[in-house]
Amino acid sequence: MSSILAVLPVYNEEGSIHALLWNYEKVFLNSLPNLSILIVNDGSKDKTVEIIKSFQGNIKIDIIDNIENVGLGKVIRQGLIAACDILNQGDIIVTMDGDNSHLPSLIPDMIKKIELGSDIVIASRYRHGSEIHGLSFFRKLTGFLAGSLFILFAHLKGVRDFTCGFRAYKVALLKNGIRHFGSRFIEENGFACMVEILIKLKLFNPVYSEVPMILRYDLKMGNSKMNILKTIRQTLKILWDYRFSNRFK
Repeated sequence: MSSILAVLPVYNEEGSIHALLWNYEKVFLNSLPNLSILIVNDGSKDKTVEIIKSFQGNIKIDIIDNIENVGLGKVIRQGLIAACDILNQGDIIVTMDGDNSHLPSLIPDMIKKIELGSDIVIASRYRHGSEIHGLSFFRKLTGFLAGSLFILFAHLKGVRDFTCGFRAYKVALLKNGIRHFGSRFIEENGFACMVEILIKLKLFNPVYSEVPMILRYDLKMGNSKMNILKTIRQTLKILWDYRFSNRFK
């Protein structure tokens, strides 16, 4: 049986992390006994790490506890490299936000897609059956426009949602990406890193697929960490670089 490791970046999530871990515990007990968690703390200043360490569940949880806040791109890169170092080629890595807006109950369906031959499975906001709760119209609009541009110009077959970080990856694919790009594997330091990962992995001709996502932004405690205008600029720069530079080769 393949191991499944969820890599969760967290930053000041004391209001959300306990509920998220209990949601993982339910998936672990009910359907995925091979599931474990690697949490990468991005220098949280609240009680996030304390709450994680006091969690009384059965699922295995490890923590990479960074003292400094370095940004999503760097902690995602750190978590993926650490996960690939301990996992085998046939294993699976899941990534998602640590604010309880993504539901671990979708993971079994994503794993089935991997087992049927997909290399990357995305929880997509743009598939029939998806639901979005609590997200502003502006966030919906910017996400849709960004996705439309990448559908037109990046041509990743099977991908409609380029920016959502809730994904399942075959470890073999990620190891290929890390080996090929080295220190360039993830260069973006904000939320645009999720687009960067998808496009860089295109080099290895992966099979992409999506499952309909249930986004519960209404369950999120505290303010969003996303700088929307900065993320838009970074995302558009990625598209420009993809079309006119050698960055993704």
